Amino acid sequence: MSDFDLIVAGGGFSGLMSAVFAARLGKKVLLITKGSGVLAIGGGTIDVLGYLPDGTPLSSPFSGLSQLPPRHPYTLVGEPLVREALDAFCRLAEEEGFSYVRNGEANTRVVTALGALKPSYLVPESMSMRGLAESSRVYVAGIEGLKDFTPAFIAQGLASRRTFAGKELVPLLLPSPFALRRDLSTLDLARFLDTEPGITWLAGELRTRLSGPEALPLQASDGAAGTASVLLPPILGTRAAARAHAAVQEGAGRPVHEVVSLPPAVTGLRLHDLLLRLLKKYGVELIEQSKVIGAETAGGRCLSLSTVNGGRERHYRSKAFIIATGGVLSEGLCTSPDRSWEPIFNIELPTTASDPGWSLPRAYPSCPGHGILPGSDKTLPFCVAPAQHHGFALLGPAVDQSLRALGAMGPEGAPLCDNVFFVGKTLGGYDHASEKSGNGVALATAYCAVRNAFARN
Repeated sequence: MSDFDLIVAGGGFSGLMSAVFAARLGKKVLLITKGSGVLAIGGGTIDVLGYLPDGTPLSSPFSGLSQLPPRHPYTLVGEPLVREALDAFCRLAEEEGFSYVRNGEANTRVVTALGALKPSYLVPESMSMRGLAESSRVYVAGIEGLKDFTPAFIAQGLASRRTFAGKELVPLLLPSPFALRRDLSTLDLARFLDTEPGITWLAGELRTRLSGPEALPLQASDGAAGTASVLLPPILGTRAAARAHAAVQEGAGRPVHEVVSLPPAVTGLRLHDLLLRLLKKYGVELIEQSKVIGAETAGGRCLSLSTVNGGRERHYRSKAFIIATGGVLSEGLCTSPDRSWEPIFNIELPTTASDPGWSLPRAYPSCPGHGILPGSDKTLPFCVAPAQHHGFALLGPAVDQSLRALGAMGPEGAPLCDNVFFVGKTLGGYDHASEKSGNGVALATAYCAVRNAFARN
């Protein structure tokens, strides 16, 4: 096969962003994917850092970066590159007409379908929550037949949050747009909202329901009292486009916001759509449904990666390589009762399955006392700050500040391969679920790895 400037192994967010960042520099890039990662079940937001590892909530992700442990990816990358990566992503999204917005330095508290609030830093325009704080009435609109989205339940949950104190929360149930009465998913409705009839239906239903004598005036430009906002399930189309949100918001005459819902995550599908368009735009070559099974190395460098597809093995050469194959769940890292390892380069991992913290009774260990539930404003009779992390949550190879896996050469260790970089969940060293840092780490490490790869080649 022809040589490449960069081969990226892995089709999740960190792998796709690595490929896009490199191709935008004019590099010849090959992306090898076994699947589409977890984008389809993610929320489509860029969560940078919502909580410190001890459970402390953060109003701004940047206020906590200096308090992270030495092995944390943000510590390795450094705050300046984290910020550069976020800015670069925003520019790419803007190029495609699908803007991501931020609330200054602060996290945006996005509403979830469980009636909770989730901290995120970069969010699509339809999830910005702008105008929500100034609204005295909030309509929670569901659709007849839609599963896993109950307006009354969401309204009840939001009523207990400090940020919604004094607001009137009004559940609405809109009629199904389909003649056949059946259970619906957000994906069913989002596909309908990809069409003009779908947009017209939802805009018209909201206009009708919100224009009666009991409705409040339209949103004032100064955010005056008496204004209203609307919360919707994530149904405003499957593609990364602003058309549906703008049209429905205009029809409602009020700010309209999508909430984070259970999978299938339409908002994650939009992010995937955005990245696939960028891959095509910048000429990334793509091989799908292929598993990377090994590597050829010599003289401290990787020469090629080996893949298998349909029983046939192939080899692909490149100047540099980025490994974005994910963690344990995506088989980017492997475990057995007595060891854990990265399978492509057969790297023994510093945290093993035999460590005491590998398996714990609770998914998110807690300690006795009183504390604030993450994502909530409620004081509960227990402390939710993790006493420790499960071993698998932090699993990954030890790396240097360039994100190259370390070997056993020399007292301080040296890179196993000078031209191989690890990103995202394959990198390890952080608990993305409890920190709310998954896509932020993926983005920052992808940006850093590409920068380091071509600084050396």
